[in-house]
Amino acid sequence: MAVKLGKRLRKPLNRFLARHSLISTGRFIDPDEVLGLDVLKENWEVIRDEALAVVAGNEEVPSLGRISPDHRQIAPDEAWKSFFLNAYGYTAATNRSRCPRTAEVIDKVPNVVVAFFSIFDTGTRVPPHNGVTKAMLNVHLGLSVPPEKDACGIRVDGVVRHWQEGELLVFDETNRHEAWNESSQPRIVLFLQVMRPMDWLGRLVGKAFLALVKRTTYVQDVRKALEV
Repeated sequence: MAVKLGKRLRKPLNRFLARHSLISTGRFIDPDEVLGLDVLKENWEVIRDEALAVVAGNEEVPSLGRISPDHRQIAPDEAWKSFFLNAYGYTAATNRSRCPRTAEVIDKVPNVVVAFFSIFDTGTRVPPHNGVTKAMLNVHLGLSVPPEKDACGIRVDGVVRHWQEGELLVFDETNRHEAWNESSQPRIVLFLQVMRPMDWLGRLVGKAFLALVKRTTYVQDVRKALEV
């Protein structure tokens, strides 16, 4: 019922949230408009080293579709892997213990809702789709990016961007977007979802919507998969 209600309310709610946004509402957002993201760039090499250690470790990094069944439409195979650290108020203690310095940095970023290492193996293709809510922004910190620039990228509302190591890419996921890695090596980014800067009424409504989402299988399946 919560999912059905959320889908019915999504478009009018996103129009409301856009009106109460304190920053631009375009497809891509200047990282300087979002408070607290500088700490990610300042520590990107530390974060990269811990991410590479995870990927090189003996334990398998699960696919996003296995961790979150609701994502199987856009992550149907094993190519898009995810190593979760935070999700909707839950923390993955075991994963965070393997990346303690990354966890420390994430905890310094205001209003983080979701945090995970997003790993695109060679051949990953995420089909065009729309995210749920303007209450959050997607933040990507490039950690390990293939040198074949055109073979690895993201398209948001028709505009293509490419990740760069140590640089931030921030976008509004409610725009139609897709991503791919057809290069010869994996692509790794730190993927955060943070609350959009809004006025008090927008923040109140956005938090209420996310509290509703937290009760759905969309979040609870992730919590169970991570055993948190």
